[in-house]
Amino acid sequence: MNKAILFLFLVFLISLPLSADFSGMNCGTRPMGMGNAFSAMDGAPESIYFNPAGIAGLDHYNLNTSYQNVYGISDLVNLNLAVTAPLGDYTAGLAVQQVNLLDVYNENILYLDVARQLRRGNSHFKLGVSGKYFLIGGSEADVELDMPYDFDLGFVWQTKGFALSSCSKNILRFASDKDNISSVQVLGAAVNWQELLNMTADYEIESDRGILHLGIELWFYDTFAPRIGLDDQYLTMGFGLKSSLWDFDFGLKTHEKLGTTYRFGFNLKYKRDSL
Repeated sequence: MNKAILFLFLVFLISLPLSADFSGMNCGTRPMGMGNAFSAMDGAPESIYFNPAGIAGLDHYNLNTSYQNVYGISDLVNLNLAVTAPLGDYTAGLAVQQVNLLDVYNENILYLDVARQLRRGNSHFKLGVSGKYFLIGGSEADVELDMPYDFDLGFVWQTKGFALSSCSKNILRFASDKDNISSVQVLGAAVNWQELLNMTADYEIESDRGILHLGIELWFYDTFAPRIGLDDQYLTMGFGLKSSLWDFDFGLKTHEKLGTTYRFGFNLKYKRDSL
């Protein structure tokens, strides 16, 4: 048994999500520290992965990336890259996620996101849609997808520091799961207190199973923020540093059998009138 097959066998034994269901993707470092409760969060490029409406209203360009070495397995990496851009009344985003094992097996999702924000008095309504394309590659990949595309549809309502959200993921698979990829419905809420404290909650419904996500983030001097969350039954923590031009994030997630996995993220920001 060569090294590649040995690692694939190890991944199978410990039930990591590399079974062509695309469920183990890197959805960003900041969300990880907040228990992946992010569907109602405002103004973050990582929203592409949680709710396509979340990027609406972003008034600057973002280049966001995140890297994770999964539970200490040196050849198993989990990464992403996202770009968002304001386009008049709309915001557009492009993103890619990848899980890669020794270059012999990888899963990829490509995103094209368009969102718009509408104002009605003190309330903001955000709508977004994201087209997705699923890819499997590598020398050991022997899975072919019958329907390698799908899309997500999201909505966010905000008013005076409070937000509610709803997102339907993989809509074309609501009638029946195809290619081992499930449809998901997510309901979310977020509270923002004086631009300092964010408290978030998501309830995710997948295949008749409900998963609760909770997160808290507290900013000090608009520069440093510790984070803590609950991702289903697993504790997550992290912190963020930010300036007017960049953000740096660190996150970790604990598992009683696998130990702790770490994630690092970096975001570059640019606003045309900032120079």
